Amino acid sequence: MNLYQDVFFRALDMARGRRTIERLHFLRKSQHWDRATLQRWQLDRLNELLQQARDHSPYYARALAGVKLPLVSLAEFSQVPVLDKAAMRQGFDDLQCSNIPRSRFVMSRTGGSTGEPTRYFWDKRGMDWNRASVYRSAEWAGTALGERTAQMSGSHFDYTQSQKLQNRIVFFLQRYRDWPVGALTDSRLEHYHAELHRFRPSSIWGYASGLNTFAAHIERRHPGVRLDFVKAIITSSETLPKDQRERIDRVFGRGKVHDNYGSREMYMGAECREHDGYHLHGEVVYLEVVRPDGSACLPGERGRILVTDLANHAFPFVRYEIGDMGVMAPERVCACGVTLPKLQAVEGRIADLVVLRDRVLTPPNFTLLFSDIKGIDAYQVRQETIDRLDLYVVPGADYAPKVKQYVLHAVRKLAGEGVETVLHEVPHIDVPESGKRRYIVSKVSASHPNAAETTAP
Repeated sequence: MNLYQDVFFRALDMARGRRTIERLHFLRKSQHWDRATLQRWQLDRLNELLQQARDHSPYYARALAGVKLPLVSLAEFSQVPVLDKAAMRQGFDDLQCSNIPRSRFVMSRTGGSTGEPTRYFWDKRGMDWNRASVYRSAEWAGTALGERTAQMSGSHFDYTQSQKLQNRIVFFLQRYRDWPVGALTDSRLEHYHAELHRFRPSSIWGYASGLNTFAAHIERRHPGVRLDFVKAIITSSETLPKDQRERIDRVFGRGKVHDNYGSREMYMGAECREHDGYHLHGEVVYLEVVRPDGSACLPGERGRILVTDLANHAFPFVRYEIGDMGVMAPERVCACGVTLPKLQAVEGRIADLVVLRDRVLTPPNFTLLFSDIKGIDAYQVRQETIDRLDLYVVPGADYAPKVKQYVLHAVRKLAGEGVETVLHEVPHIDVPESGKRRYIVSKVSASHPNAAETTAP
């Protein structure tokens, strides 16, 4: 028994009406299921979800009208229509299930990391499964709930949420610290380095771009510093390039970087100690990799990623096209002992740093800025020179002059004086044939090999 988890945190669960630790105990056992047992579980959960969606969501009453339920096999799931971000925006009201109490609906929005921000709801019941998946991922990385944790994200929404009294109390009790990395200067990075040695977290979670910038600062300003107390660096929400992994490993210790695959909507998978693909949280999400015609890709074949949240009965995500491309791994036993299926590789969320004269702006600044407001269906930030930013936006149904004014004001405040910011309204933003969506394109950072380092006071 883990005293912190099974006594203290379970009591906290009970006080909040949650079941996170109960779900975590379940997932620790189910991660060793054989494939047939997992597939039976997935089929049962899919049938429950599809019946719930068709009976109580106007959108799915139409979308699933021609689908025979219950499904007899997972292969039949391919006949269910795909849900993309455009359909989710247009059908936002109709997607919601009328039989779920409003107290179970938790409003959120996508991080906008594909350039297409979208609103949606979490189901409180499903949040317990997703949070338990996060804790299980930490265990795959060699850490555990209850150990000191630092979060280096750049989300204004997340940071605002973290400052609420209830969350501040929970984070204190969880031994958790939040170090935002949206706009990074040398002085802020130096402050985080000092905090790192005071707090001594066993794990640091965050965006790859922010963690890479922090590692570059430590490497430049504190070469050879010992950080043995850090067991794991857990990156997520952005593609982790090889050079960034190598830098972070070089600073914190080889093999400590564990990349996770997840989004604000749901948590899909994580690396284990073998660092050979992402074990999928297959008891909580059902992930497919498909060809352009919708048929399933073979292991090793690149295709579009579709994700179904098996635990969200309030706002069903069924065959949701998240905007990434991926490759499934062959079915084989992993040396770590986990038998869950693996996603071998994922690609799609590509963004550059915005390098200015006195600061570096990491991608989360823009993903959360654009997801915090209604009225923009897609966006791209382009930087041709060090003193100009061009913002390309696709106006949505709620777009208005005040939206434009808000975006320009927010970006100008982020960029500081001396940076010209221009907003362009366009009918669409092309996605390359590769499927790699670049929502920030900077010729400045591309031409600066040390763009991960800051020079600001």
